[in-house]
Amino acid sequence: MNKFFTIGLLTSVIFPSAAFSANNIEYSVNDSIVEAGDMVQILVPVTGLFAAWMHDDMEGAKQLTYSTFSTQLIIHGTKNTVGRKRPNGSSWNSFPSGHTGAAFSGAAFLQSRYGSEWGIPAYAAASFVGASRIYGNYHFAGDVTAAAGIAFLMNQYFVSPYRMEGVYFNAQPTNDGFALGVTVMNNAFDKKESRKVNKLRRTPIKHRLELGIGANLTDSAAESGVDQYLYDAQLVDKLQPFAYVNYQYALENNNEFELEFNPNETRRSGIVSEDFEFDGQSFSRGQEVFSAFRHWMLGSNLYKGLQVTDNLEINVGLGMYVHMFGFDASKEGSTETASDQYWRAMPSGTLKGKYSITPALSTLAKVQCQFWENDSYLAAEAGINYQINREWDMGLKYAYSKTTLENSQAKSSYSGNAVILTFANHF
Repeated sequence: MNKFFTIGLLTSVIFPSAAFSANNIEYSVNDSIVEAGDMVQILVPVTGLFAAWMHDDMEGAKQLTYSTFSTQLIIHGTKNTVGRKRPNGSSWNSFPSGHTGAAFSGAAFLQSRYGSEWGIPAYAAASFVGASRIYGNYHFAGDVTAAAGIAFLMNQYFVSPYRMEGVYFNAQPTNDGFALGVTVMNNAFDKKESRKVNKLRRTPIKHRLELGIGANLTDSAAESGVDQYLYDAQLVDKLQPFAYVNYQYALENNNEFELEFNPNETRRSGIVSEDFEFDGQSFSRGQEVFSAFRHWMLGSNLYKGLQVTDNLEINVGLGMYVHMFGFDASKEGSTETASDQYWRAMPSGTLKGKYSITPALSTLAKVQCQFWENDSYLAAEAGINYQINREWDMGLKYAYSKTTLENSQAKSSYSGNAVILTFANHF
């Protein structure tokens, strides 16, 4: 019977301060950690304004305002469009997280504008805010991932590095090599003129961050065996939204390094169709049950790039991924949650292809296989991508995945079918 309960992700811990709801999965934590997150989500962007004041940087303050406002506009527009129910069941505006978006807007600004001395502690604080929203059961991991990605991309659009206008560096070739020089204009000493910014990005561009926002069109939990133990089972969120982030760093000879995080979570309710036991708890026929299904994935790859023709590029990659699977189940009116979890590390092999139809428009395809012993994860995707300019691209793709678990406490197998919008910045 564990076939039903072993497929999801890491179980949430029930804290003593949790507020009880109709079932023990839809609880809320309201303690000092959650309260601290509420304060820090305001403190981080306020620190950005304070840093701009310290630098007499009115332009920076404007850029932070534009970036934060745009982030929140997109987040709240998406909330109202998607309508995802919060994990504590309090409302239908879970996706993405507004708190996380505010904190990461401030952190990304501090990093981009004033450097790592400001950015590293700010990013740590913003990460704490996101973790506190998951800990308090106010948001799913995908909500936090989407908000952080939106905040970063808006920052990349509006914010540029701080420098004094009127200070210029130059290089000139000589017979023996080249000479470096610096020119300081009078307006470098004028406070009104010296705080402007350089809108040009550094070259060459080596980094790319992609945010993917999609919907799973398959009831993966049902495929795994839910219908064997529940009848009249209903997904809480029909759309099953999710988000992932993918970071790429360009190496020499068209090679690249890739890091990605992809959390997926769904919840459903139903009525027990036959008696069973799970995690020491008895579930009886006719009882209403609420369940949480999760599968998170974190991994990295190294790719060898091959330019087959002028229009066709192939990348062959090897990597490693860590998966967390788990499932929670709670009877209506119960103060306890039955839980199971399973971790698996799998090496991966990936083949990616890109065919350029025009300089701006291209088709993409990717096939990936991860496995260890009898556990496996297979994924394939295809789509189109439009290169807006040197720094920005967006795309639309279809993705299929198949997960098979043979070494967990019970055997499980399920698939996913998703349509995904992608937004990426090169920097």
